[in-house]
Amino acid sequence: MKYPFKSKDEDLKKYLFNLKETCIVEHEDNWFKEKSHTKLYPNLEEAKAKVEKPHYWILNAIDKYEDEECPDTDIALIELGQLVFKTNYYPQKLTSENENLDAKKELVNFLGNLNFDIEIISDQMISMNTPKYARLEMSKEEASNLISTWM
Repeated sequence: MKYPFKSKDEDLKKYLFNLKETCIVEHEDNWFKEKSHTKLYPNLEEAKAKVEKPHYWILNAIDKYEDEECPDTDIALIELGQLVFKTNYYPQKLTSENENLDAKKELVNFLGNLNFDIEIISDQMISMNTPKYARLEMSKEEASNLISTWM
């Protein structure tokens, strides 16, 4: 795993700190790569588009969650959780049509470790925010019942 998932007993602030550190290290590692892309692509915007930057997206999501003026920290945290999952877990299968039971269970456990209850996790698992291979195609009640067996 490139980006760590929060464990059940890990403090959220400590987890966010460690996740930031991972992203900052990745940024430093990729800095030269990005600079070399600007030589290959004279248009800076085109150069930026050619370099994958999930570490920036994660850092921005953490900043949004930690912002004192954030209107809903729960939504910001669930967005961060989905982002870490999408960029980290099974990235080669993001467009896959095949169901992946392991990915579903991993996402449920990760969101549960972020201290979300079964109802919120159910909403996420049946929503379009979740990649198709990890999405639950059922009613919210059925999803809640299934998720409770995984937690």
